Amino acid sequence: MWQAIVVGLIVLVATLYATWTLLPAGLRLRLAARLGAWGRWPGRTAWLARAAGAIERRAGARHGACSDCSAAQASPRPPDGHTRP
Repeated sequence: MWQAIVVGLIVLVATLYATWTLLPAGLRLRLAARLGAWGRWPGRTAWLARAAGAIERRAGARHGACSDCSAAQASPRPPDGHTRP
């Protein structure tokens, strides 16, 4: 019985990780910001606040993939030689 529970937890964690990783960068950043704000509410335990903050920081880090698109950047720059209207 306990083996089925452990396998179920492993599958759940793997599914959450894959979903989080494949989310569009803009949506992932918004969700991370909300999770970080939720973790900093008064009365939350210290480990929960640290975990929420770590998720928020990690979501904002660029990893050389879709995180480098303009949706994930705070202020995207126009290509060289072009100006914004």
